[in-house]
Amino acid sequence: MLLTKNQRGLNDHVSVVKALAIILLLYGHTNVPALSHTLSMLRMPMFALASGYCFRDYYLEHRMEFARRRVRSLYWPFVKWSLVFLLLHNALLHLGFYHPGEVSYTWRSMASALPHIAVMHTPDELLGGYWFVTELFFTTIIFAVLSPLVRRAPLAWCAAFVAVAMVLAVTGWHLRVRAATFLLTAFYTFGYWVRGRELPHGWAVIGVLAATVWAASLVVPGHVNDIHPATTPIFFLVVLLGCWVFAAVAWHIVKGWPRLSRLLCYIGNRTLIILTLHITAMRLLSWVLAQWGLRDASQVANFPPTRLFPLYMLAGLALPLLYDALASRVKQRIALLVNSSHSKL
Repeated sequence: MLLTKNQRGLNDHVSVVKALAIILLLYGHTNVPALSHTLSMLRMPMFALASGYCFRDYYLEHRMEFARRRVRSLYWPFVKWSLVFLLLHNALLHLGFYHPGEVSYTWRSMASALPHIAVMHTPDELLGGYWFVTELFFTTIIFAVLSPLVRRAPLAWCAAFVAVAMVLAVTGWHLRVRAATFLLTAFYTFGYWVRGRELPHGWAVIGVLAATVWAASLVVPGHVNDIHPATTPIFFLVVLLGCWVFAAVAWHIVKGWPRLSRLLCYIGNRTLIILTLHITAMRLLSWVLAQWGLRDASQVANFPPTRLFPLYMLAGLALPLLYDALASRVKQRIALLVNSSHSKL
């Protein structure tokens, strides 16, 4: 299963994997119990592994450029959207978008939140998925710093990062990076190692691996953000098998279902905006249903009813994509106006 780039230089297989991961995230945030633990184990490591797969050896000699790119693609969106939701907090609180107990912000409390935003600490409730943006940012920086060493023995470094995660989980000691950071770094490193290697991807292989992952998930506790030290190595291996399943499925989608592949590529290339706005989109749907008398207004911030999970998944996917399309259109119009005014001058 060799993954190749398309004419635009983008890897469709990786984009489809990212799309599947964000769809799993939406599924998990609708609180549907079926396969919830199995799928929640996989979704964030899939992103980390896909990111490691995309790491270019060019950055081994240009690590500062890599760091600047990660600041632009991860740190700046965290700061920007945190500031947006900080300013919108009181209005959204009035609409019931926050859980009970959340208080209104004063100008002083907003000012006191700024240092926390600057160090990517404690994202807003409506940016709940942004804990992963923080962890992925530090994951990529750790990998970039150690990349000249990691490239010589990636699998050994995977084991080392897993071991560090276990130590931090046992001791509870950390500065700014946590056990989850190093565990995600292990997945990132494995993604770097696996690129260019051919993996079996037949449907029989997929079936056996999926059954193995499901059975193992029944006895292996944990989530990448809440690991159990004693079972971390087994957790790591089980998640790798699960990622293999989705990578193989992505290969079949790209090769056999071009229309579905184009749709998933579109989604997979816009996962950050979906991660950013999906909780707000779901609560907006709850608020609309409450205005129509179809939901209790006091339940807007709670998980949606299980029977409505497809509707909430659609809202969490479609509304952020709609925002992204409109924002892109506005930016293009502004750019055209600026260019035309410059040409007249």
